[in-house]
Amino acid sequence: MKITKKHILASLILTLVSAAIIMTSLPVQADNSLVNSQVGMKEIGTAFGNSTPADIRATLAQIINVVLGFLGVIFLILAVYAGFMYMTAAGNEEKTKSALDMLRNAIIGLVIVLAAWAITRFTVIVMSRTVNNAVDYRLYTPY
Repeated sequence: MKITKKHILASLILTLVSAAIIMTSLPVQADNSLVNSQVGMKEIGTAFGNSTPADIRATLAQIINVVLGFLGVIFLILAVYAGFMYMTAAGNEEKTKSALDMLRNAIIGLVIVLAAWAITRFTVIVMSRTVNNAVDYRLYTPY
């Protein structure tokens, strides 16, 4: 069986999706004392030390951070692969040009992901300050 780019891409996507599912799954927290007395979210949260339900903004910020983290890893892998292609080009101009183009595109993608992370973090901080009526200018991190 010949390994093609399609096989490699399918394996990479399957690996990343599997890792995303495993990394984002939360551990199960069970308590036998709550089996007969489940009244509401606040009471259940209090039993586990969380007095209020999770803020949707913080949850969304965490999800966005995980997604941008995976994108950063993908572009890092692309940069390493492009470097490997460049080192094994053996002077072939076509392979060298292809590797340099891939490296350039990976760096541009990484810059875009970092800019998206910075914009998202700034937006979440400003929204949190607005909602909480924060008057001081120290960094408020909701997550």
